[in-house]
Amino acid sequence: SIRPPSSLVTMTAFKIYDLVNTVYGTGYVANIRSDCYVVLLTHWKLAQGQSPTLYLQADSMSLIPGALPGTVVSTPFGPAHLKSVRADNMHIAKPLNWKLANDTVATMYLQPEVVKVTQTPGFNEGDEVMTVYGQGYIKAKRENKGDLVVLLRNWALAQGQSPTCYLQPSACVKIPGLEIGAAVKTVWGLMRLLSIRRDGTHVCEAMHWNLADGKPPRCYLAPEAFALMSIKP
Repeated sequence: SIRPPSSLVTMTAFKIYDLVNTVYGTGYVANIRSDCYVVLLTHWKLAQGQSPTLYLQADSMSLIPGALPGTVVSTPFGPAHLKSVRADNMHIAKPLNWKLANDTVATMYLQPEVVKVTQTPGFNEGDEVMTVYGQGYIKAKRENKGDLVVLLRNWALAQGQSPTCYLQPSACVKIPGLEIGAAVKTVWGLMRLLSIRRDGTHVCEAMHWNLADGKPPRCYLAPEAFALMSIKP
């Protein structure tokens, strides 16, 4: 059979904006050339602020789920913060709501197939929520009283304990639990999370496209906008 010249072979293993893992870290496919994939990294920048540009072959990168470092993921051991993704695709995470017997936070080394980012209806123990008092997580559900026991994350009492709130479900907004500065996957492409408002609105900035004035658009997204992260590549 006659093979076309290598310069005419179409690169089809990955698509534009696919999230990938490389030996240099996580990134996304920004362009597809006849001889390689152009990949921009999501978690470090050059001195001038640009994302490093990589020119890679298909065998030097692998598809990953929508979870990028800085996101909260569901694991067999409960919700956890994803800290990094190794070059061999091992996902390194730390549990959110439990510690070891010596009061230290465990480090978990997880295969990608057990790491999930989901947005399910209703409230469950361990869910991350935003309240009028700030961000926290659901410690327990009191079925007899119909309220939620919420521990706040970002401030503590004089003795060091987290304040405990007893709130009606209507006073809580379920959120994905993203870290500020995290790169996240949305239907509008990759976004950088800038802040989270008390009503659950996520203020984000586009990472891969600009407006006519050369500035990246700013988006105000509901928590449900990140449910796309649960879709496997």
